[in-house]
Amino acid sequence: MGWDGKQNGELLALMREAEIQVLLTVDRNLPHQQNIPKSGIAVLVMAAWRTEVEDLLPLLPEVNAKLATIQPGEVVVVGG
Repeated sequence: MGWDGKQNGELLALMREAEIQVLLTVDRNLPHQQNIPKSGIAVLVMAAWRTEVEDLLPLLPEVNAKLATIQPGEVVVVGG
């Protein structure tokens, strides 16, 4: 997609242009660093003690449930 080297704000704009609706991330600081409501992209943050797969897997049922209700510009944190 040619997005290598892009930073958070640029990535959110590119996501909106590409009609991507939800960003799934483990970056807990992203909502504090970017204007998520203005971006129009929903952000779902997976908050676990570590970002290892075995720590994130237990969050998947809640992630799946939240994906059904999250709205554009909304930030939802699961776990942690």
